[in-house]
Amino acid sequence: MSANKKKSMKLPIILGLAVIIIGIGAVAFIPVEKEETPAEFIENAAETTADTIEPAQGEETAAEDQAPAAEQAEAAPQAADGEMIVKTGNPVVARVDGKDITRVDVYRFIQTMPANMQQMPATTVYPVALDQVINTRIVQNKAESANIEESDEYKAEMAIAKQQIARNVYLQKQVDEKITDKKVKKAYDDFIKGQEDVQERRARHILLETEDKAKAVIDRIKAGGDFAALAQELSTGPTAARGGDLGYFARTDMVPEFAEAAFSMNKDDVSETPVQTQFGWHVIKIEDIRVRPKPTMEQMEPAIRAELRREVFDELIQDWRKDANIEQFDINGEPLKEGANATGLVMPDPQAAE
Repeated sequence: MSANKKKSMKLPIILGLAVIIIGIGAVAFIPVEKEETPAEFIENAAETTADTIEPAQGEETAAEDQAPAAEQAEAAPQAADGEMIVKTGNPVVARVDGKDITRVDVYRFIQTMPANMQQMPATTVYPVALDQVINTRIVQNKAESANIEESDEYKAEMAIAKQQIARNVYLQKQVDEKITDKKVKKAYDDFIKGQEDVQERRARHILLETEDKAKAVIDRIKAGGDFAALAQELSTGPTAARGGDLGYFARTDMVPEFAEAAFSMNKDDVSETPVQTQFGWHVIKIEDIRVRPKPTMEQMEPAIRAELRREVFDELIQDWRKDANIEQFDINGEPLKEGANATGLVMPDPQAAE
């Protein structure tokens, strides 16, 4: 078979997948007053026109104190340079040989793009996505006009696709039946039991260039100075703007000298003497002491279910292999020699060489 013919056999499936991608479902978008990513538009969807999909209930925009979407659409000002106003509904945004492309088609395509592209500003990624959807529509129109579905190549690829879908649906059903809420809860409990307690401190610090400056700051604090205010005024570290707040940290999160000092102090203590590290001289205040909270069931459930799926899949395959009548030959279809692998080669025993 020629290379061109092989390529032609792959084309219908690619097109079919593209059509599936851009043809599923519908999403509504609300007016926005800031640059948002496509993913944020989708998340902030509030309602759409009645002839597109049913209006969403109870959803709110990400921006605080925004008016209802319908009111915004009516009162939306003319977009200034560089500002994008997105009204409700699902308008036609392009038309190719009489076939409509809606905004939902474009946003559905964006959802299939790599995550890093989805995080780009909508004003950047939307035109790229629209161009790709137009290209897909052009090829799809040509495929339809060529009656490609009646070709032998199409039917062969479709048969393969159906087999794959059948396998996936069957396997997913078998796996899902074995992953119960009880198993998920047990896996979570086992995970939590295996987690050691991690002591944490929450601290503020003031970073200074010299020991004398640090000692002077300690004197001001002892005289009644506010630690956070002094950090904002004097600290040379990146946390100065937030009053020297370092948040919660474990001993291993900090350089040894800082960690040793912080974990020898009690809540509300301020270091009596400056602590020297590679970054300079620190004055430390302990805000809180706690054991690091364990992750919740809600936080862990997606990862637990994914791991259970892998385990159940492996178990099912191994069980099914035991029940199956498997005859295996070498790469040339000849009976396998004793100790040979699937290629027919007998590999040397590494232990024997030792």
